Amino acid sequence: MKKWFAAALLLLAIGYTVYGLSTLSLYTSSGRPAAGFFPLLIGVMLIVACTINLLNDIREWRAEEKAGVPHTHQTDPAAEGTAEAMGIHTDALDGGPEYGRDVAITFAYLCGFVAILKLVGALPAMIIFMLIFLFTFNRPHPVSNVLYSLALPGALYLLFKVLLNASLPTGPLGF
Repeated sequence: MKKWFAAALLLLAIGYTVYGLSTLSLYTSSGRPAAGFFPLLIGVMLIVACTINLLNDIREWRAEEKAGVPHTHQTDPAAEGTAEAMGIHTDALDGGPEYGRDVAITFAYLCGFVAILKLVGALPAMIIFMLIFLFTFNRPHPVSNVLYSLALPGALYLLFKVLLNASLPTGPLGF
């Protein structure tokens, strides 16, 4: 499962980089770096990191296949100590096989976010994504969910659109 997830992340990183480079220019008319440099830098770093992760997962999988030992979730010793001190189960700290559903839900939400980004605009898409995500994984705190869903996208919008003058997708409401 890990190697397939790592491969999917690598494909998404490649897709992000290609999309960013195909829709944004690298240089302005005066020869200065333009908005295309951000996706290029982030995309290249994502591709390198995801490739290293995928290669490590494949190497681990091959070693397990060669040894004939089925994969079992092994907890990091530091995480075990932390979990024990906090009185919680270790899988709550570093994930485990039972969190595959959460990963799939998060992936689906991110795909939905990308799909609606150009339809409704950057700010509404971020707010919708945060609301859905937080109300899925943090149900007991509705007030903080709404506050975070408004504050973080608002801050990001101000940073990128107002301060950095970056072009963000604009929806029918002008956001």
